[in-house]
Order: sequence, then structure tokens, then C-alpha cells
Amino acid sequence: MANLVKIVNRAETLIFAFARVEAKKEFVMMIDHAKSTLFSLDAMAVPPMPPIRGVPTRSVKSGVSTQLGSIVEDETDARGASNKARFDEMLDALDIHIARREFEESTALVLDLKQHLEAAPNKGPESVREAVEAHIAELARLILADLLIPCSPRKQVSANVELLHRLGWDKEAKEAFLASRSATIKNRTRQLKLEGNTRLYIRELAVVYFRLIRNTCEWYSEFFLDPTMISALIAWVRQEMAGYAAIFRRHVFHEMQKFQIIASCLKHTLVEVEILGHAGLDLKFMLDQEFFPDLTGCIRSYETRCIAMLGKAVNEDSLAIASKITASTEELVKMFGNQIPIIAAVSKLDEVLGDFGNELRYIVRDSLYGQSVASVTAIIEGVLKHLLTALRRSNLTYAQEFALLASTQAIVSWVIPRSATQLDRVFGRTVTDIHNLEQRLEAFPASLQDVFCQKQSVAIARATFDFVTTDFNDDNEVTDNMTPSQEMEKLLLTLGVVARELDSWPAMPKRSILSGIIDCLFVQMIEPRNWETSKGEKRRFSHFGVHRLVLDIHFLLRVCGSLVSKGTNDMANRVCEKGLRAYFAANRSKGAEMKNRPWYDARVMETMQRLGFGFPQFGKGFEHRALQSFEGASPANSAAASRGNSASPATSVS
Repeated sequence: MANLVKIVNRAETLIFAFARVEAKKEFVMMIDHAKSTLFSLDAMAVPPMPPIRGVPTRSVKSGVSTQLGSIVEDETDARGASNKARFDEMLDALDIHIARREFEESTALVLDLKQHLEAAPNKGPESVREAVEAHIAELARLILADLLIPCSPRKQVSANVELLHRLGWDKEAKEAFLASRSATIKNRTRQLKLEGNTRLYIRELAVVYFRLIRNTCEWYSEFFLDPTMISALIAWVRQEMAGYAAIFRRHVFHEMQKFQIIASCLKHTLVEVEILGHAGLDLKFMLDQEFFPDLTGCIRSYETRCIAMLGKAVNEDSLAIASKITASTEELVKMFGNQIPIIAAVSKLDEVLGDFGNELRYIVRDSLYGQSVASVTAIIEGVLKHLLTALRRSNLTYAQEFALLASTQAIVSWVIPRSATQLDRVFGRTVTDIHNLEQRLEAFPASLQDVFCQKQSVAIARATFDFVTTDFNDDNEVTDNMTPSQEMEKLLLTLGVVARELDSWPAMPKRSILSGIIDCLFVQMIEPRNWETSKGEKRRFSHFGVHRLVLDIHFLLRVCGSLVSKGTNDMANRVCEKGLRAYFAANRSKGAEMKNRPWYDARVMETMQRLGFGFPQFGKGFEHRALQSFEGASPANSAAASRGNSASPATSVS
């Protein structure tokens, strides 16, 4: 570098190299001598013109004044040329310093040049001013390039920032400094090795990021004293926090790590963030803002996986009792007995909720309360929906259906309270939303029982007494030997089977379920579409057919007795009434005798004497059934359709 000379001629720049320094000095001295000679020649004025003969004296005086003015102008031009030469020398020296990357000397020379230009007439030649600005820009770009080098030592960075400040490039210095610190963080991060240990990697990553952020903040406050520049530092810190969060998110949240690992990684991060807090820079709130969406998303992902896993468990469950849990409270003993029967899917649900609560312990915070409660609720409700779907299958046995119903009750009365108690310990307070969930879902087991009753009523009706397909228009004769149909006897026998099966399930409300099935049977009968044929015509009832319908219904109600609710009794009367009206509408001219209530009671009594008064063996709770149960008044109200003549009297039915 010491042997180089740069020559600038307008837009052309030439650099010459000498073999020896002495040769370069001789060359420079020759140029200086040539310039001084040239400037001295330029400074010489043109000789004054002699007086012209014949010109008046006044003209001579005027000529003398003109010559004096010309001399003054020549002297001014000489001084200007001398200044220009001096500026050129300084610019040449500046070129050399810049070429040698002597930034300190270059900056000092630039400031000296600017002072000379300020002191010069008209602030110096315009060409010189432009050359100085160009050199300043070139020098600043070189210093900025040096400042942008990552991992530079503090002394070097400080010197470069100071030089740029002296040059008036504070804004550019600030941007270059922050960019270099970002590059330093990136370079140091790339040096970290991820060898399968996520916790170790995140701990090292947190050390790199937050300690470099702390150092940057300390350096920044020392290098840039202008308070208006603090906003740039805060924006940079936010940017780097987002960068750290992106890496953390990619390696921790997106990899579906366990909550324990997530909590450990967050702990390492918080330790480094607290170190920043001791240095006067509290970034914990930024960390919470960055990771809150990821934490809630992680909980939702856990919830989704649990719902899918439990849905598969319900679909693959044989719906047989897998285990029996000892009832721990008087309420549970009263409901289930000493042991609570549950299927495998419900046992899996209890296990999943327990694991979920244990996992939440690691990341618990008040901001996650809402999402945690929502996820637990969604998991429980998801299992209940799957159980409802499973109950609607057509190939289930009574034992499977009752196991499912009992397990549903166990979810509401046992699983939910256990989960609520666990979450109370996790959050350190009463989780009222989960406790209220037990009350909100209290009626769900009853809803499933209604579904069971509807399903069984349809199946029983189709297999025994199918009101929809039975022909009530046959022409048989009504006699005192008439008995309830065999289809109705089969229906009651099937109800007896259901009742005896329920004896093995103490948690099942036996009377409620049997009453629900009977109620659903009459709901089917009362449906308007079931009173029309497939062609859309009204169903026809013969004299024998309408008596058969009334007798079967009377028999059903008398046998079931206390299982018949008032609403069911009313629907039974409506069915009989519609049958009678249909008969009278089609047989107005016929005056066949209509039987009254004593006739129906006598037919029922004869049938019960034949079948036995224990028919159809409803099991526990019905041991008192005897002859007295079928004596006395009918449990139903009167329901008849009268045409207003003695040939068709009103008929009382039960």
C-alpha cells in the first residue's frame, strides 16, 4: 500500500505501483513541483497596456484603474489556485489513507478538509466540496462494511461507531450495529448442535440469544447517547425475540413434545430472561406474548389426539364390563352399590384425564385456565358422543347396552368429579367450570336411556306386536272366548326379559327404563303416518279388529300396571279412540254390538289365570303381583267414540 499512487482524472481512476518507496516520493515531488510551477504561471498577470497617444488624460487615468483592478483579480486567482492545490493535496492524502484503511486518519483529514472549506471564500470550489462529500461517503461505506462484520470485538465496534458519529452517519451506524449483532446471534446459533436432546439444545440456544441481547443493549446505551434512538433498540429486541420464538416453536411445539419437556425448555428460557431483568431489561412479557398462542395450540393438539384415541377405544370396545371401581362416597354407593362397573373405554378416559392433569402441572398458569378447562370438557363430551353413537348400533345385546348406560352414568358421577378434583390441585383453586360440568351433564345418562327406550320399543314392536303392519280389518267374530293376541303376549314376555336383565344392573333405574319403553310403544302407535296405508289411504278397522286392538292395549296396561305413566295412559286412550272412530267412519250402517269395560276385564282375567299372575316375570320389585293386582277398577280412563245410537254404545278401555 505504501508504494501505490492513485490518480483521478474526472471519471477515470488509475493506480500505479512503484518498486521502491523512494521512487514513489520522487514521483510525488515531481508532480508537486509541476503543479506549483503551473499555478505560478497562471498567477502571473498580463503586462499592463502602455498609454495610447491622443487619448485624453482622463482616459489614461481610467486605464490605470483598470490595470490596478486586473492586478487585484490576478492576485485573488493566485490565492484561489493555491487553495485548490492545497485541497488537492489533502484529497490525495485522504485517498491514500482510505486505500490503506486508516479510518482514524481518514476521518481526521475529512474533518480538517471540511474546516478549511468552511473558512475558504464561498466555502471553497464546488468541485472540491463535491470531492470531499464523495470521499466521506466512500469512507463511511468502508467503515459500515467493517462494522457489519459479525462477532467483532467490542473495541473495534466502538471505534467504528465513533468514527461514523464524527462523520455524521449516526443513523447508518445504528442500523449497521444492530444488523451486525443479529448476524452474530445467527452465527452463534448455527454453531449449536442438535443431537436429539431438545432440552439441552434449547438451554444453549437461550444462553446464546439472551446473553447476546443483553450485551447488545449494554453496548447500544454506551455507543448511542441520543435518547431518540432507543426505539430502534426496542424494535430490534422484539425482532430477535420473535426469531428465538420461531426456533423454539419449530423444535418444541411443532415436534409435539410432552408437556414436561415443554416446561423444561420454558424454564431454561425464563432463567436467561430473568438475567436480562437484573440488567434492567424485562422481556418476560414479550415471552408470554410470543408463546401464549403456541401453548394454547399445544393443549388443543393434545385434546385432538385424546379425542381421536378415545373415539377409537369406544369403537373397538366390546362393551363388556372391564373393571369395577370401589365406590368411595355414600352417593356413589347409593347409585351403584359397593362397586362401579365401567367398560374399557371409560377406564381409558379416566386414565387420559389423569395424564392430562399431570401434564398440565408443568405448564400451568392463569392465562391457560380457559383453554385447559375447554379441552377437558371437549374430551369428556367427545367420549359421551361416541358412546351415544355406539348405543345406536343395532347388533348389541342387552348386557352390552346396559354396560354402556352404566358406564355413562359412571362418567358423570365418578370420572368428572375425579378430574375436577385433580384440576383443583393443579390450578390451586376450585375449577368451577368442571364442577359445573357434572351438573350440566347430569341429565345425559337419562338422555341415553331415552335413546335406548326408543331403540328397544322399535325392535320389540317389529319382533312382536307390530302395530304398523298388523291387519285390523279381518272378519272374525267377537265372542266371549276371545283373548289378547299372541303378539301382545310376546311383547310382554320380551319386556319381562328386559326387566330381569336389569336386575343385574343396580345403577340402572329399572322402572324408569321399562316405563320409557312402554311410552315409546304408544308414541309409535299415535304417529299419524302409522294410521295410513302405504298408498296413503286411511287404515280400515273391522268389528273384530277394533275389539282386538282395544283388548290388546287393555291387556298391556293391566299387566304393566304401575309402569304405565299418566301420559302413556292418555296416549293409549287416544289410540283406542282413533281405532273406534276409524271403525265407525267405515261402518255407519252396521249396528254391531260394542263391548264394554267389564267384558275386557273378564277377558284379561281369564288370560292371566291361564298365564299366571306373575306373568311376564318382571323380577325384583314386582314380587307382590297377585290376583288382587288385576281386581278392581281399571287404571285407565274412559276413551270411546260413540255414534249416538244404542247399537254402538261407548266402550270403556284401559
